[in-house]
Amino acid sequence: MKKTHSKKTHSTEGEIWVSGINPVREALLGAQTSGSELLLARSDARADEIAQLAAGRSIPVVRGDRERLSALTGHSHHQGVALRMSEFPYAALEGLLEKPLADRDPLVVLDSIQDPRNLGAILRSACFLGAKGVVIPADRSAGLSASVIKVAAGASVYIPVARVTNVVRTLQSLKSAGYWVAGLEVRGSQACYEADLRVPLCLVIGNEQKGIRPLVRKECDLLVRIPAAGPLDSLNAASAATVALYEVLRQRLTEEAGT
Repeated sequence: MKKTHSKKTHSTEGEIWVSGINPVREALLGAQTSGSELLLARSDARADEIAQLAAGRSIPVVRGDRERLSALTGHSHHQGVALRMSEFPYAALEGLLEKPLADRDPLVVLDSIQDPRNLGAILRSACFLGAKGVVIPADRSAGLSASVIKVAAGASVYIPVARVTNVVRTLQSLKSAGYWVAGLEVRGSQACYEADLRVPLCLVIGNEQKGIRPLVRKECDLLVRIPAAGPLDSLNAASAATVALYEVLRQRLTEEAGT
């Protein structure tokens, strides 16, 4: 296997680093992979497997150190593996739904989050607070860019992100799969702590300015709000998502503690 020199490793505008053992492996197994460079900062059987997959696609392999890898990916959760790609390898929603319930609940659906910083912050909070997947629309939404991945601070290593063409149909499919759909709205009929969020749950977060779109709102089984105690009536999308996801986690931990 031919190895290039680490000094050739660089970031190019419009390209991203996908990091982590499983994300990189799945990317290399994907039919549409167009990676241009694999950087390894580990030597073990899993790294050898990934190097072989890269070689099979004629992708150069560069051996480097973890500090360099952290600098390129923008975080330290890379697990010693990173693949430079032109586009993020999104997960398939169908594959996510084939997992056991414990590995796919709760989910977060983002309805037209357009600020990359908000998207990255939501991914980080979702990962930290136990969400098992995030769904974004292909249109009218920020995608998984280099800046989003950097703000997410390693969350893209651990949480799958699916991109769908139609949020309404996706919610219908999720409800058929047994999920309850809760939309987070300023004027929701229930405070988030009043609703039972221990059920298999899909939490919908709306656009920064317009909130949840009307057709998406119609698919929600319940609309919940975060009670305000000050003069402002709302939080930005990322902060609101964090508060709501914490309430989901709090309820579930309380239930576990009581059993």
